[in-house]
Amino acid sequence: MKFIKRQGFGTWFSILAIIVSVVGLIIYGAAVSAGTGLTIASGSEPFYDFSRPEDTAMTGAVVTCGILALVFLLLAVVIGQLKFGSIIGTALDLVVGALRIVAPMLLMIAALYFLYGSFSGLGWTFFSNAELAIAPEAVAVGTQVITGLVILIVSSVAAIVASFFSIRKKNVD
Repeated sequence: MKFIKRQGFGTWFSILAIIVSVVGLIIYGAAVSAGTGLTIASGSEPFYDFSRPEDTAMTGAVVTCGILALVFLLLAVVIGQLKFGSIIGTALDLVVGALRIVAPMLLMIAALYFLYGSFSGLGWTFFSNAELAIAPEAVAVGTQVITGLVILIVSSVAAIVASFFSIRKKNVD
C-alpha cells in the first residue's frame, strides 16, 4: 500500500499513456493487415502497397517509434521509483526527464508516419469522386486508420501531460 501512496500523478498518466499506446499500435497493426492488398477505388489504387516508399517508411517508423516510446515510458516509471543520493540521483533524474520528453515525441512521429503511409488510401476512400465505387472494406480500413491515429495522438498527449508531473511523491516514504 505504501508503494501505491508513493506514486505521483506522473506515474499514473505514464501508465495510462503506455496502455493507450499499446492499443493504438494494435489498431495500427490490424489496419495495415486489413489494408494490405485491398483495392480501394474502382480497382485503381491499393490501400497499402509496400512497393511504395511511403508505405515502407511507415512500417519501419511506426513500429520503431512506437516500441521505443513504450520502452522509454516504462523505463521512466521504473527508474523514477529508484532513490539515490547526490550525483547518481541527479543523473537518473535527468535521464528520466529526457525519457519523458522523448517518448511523446516518438508517439507523435509514429502517428505522423501512420498518417503519411495511409494518406493515399484515406484520400481515395473518403475524398474521391462520387462516381468511383468505394469498397466497404476500404471504408472499414479507413475508419480503423483514423481510430488508430486518434488513439496514438491521445497517448502522446497523455505522455506530455505526465511529463509535467512527478513520478514519485517527495513527502511519502
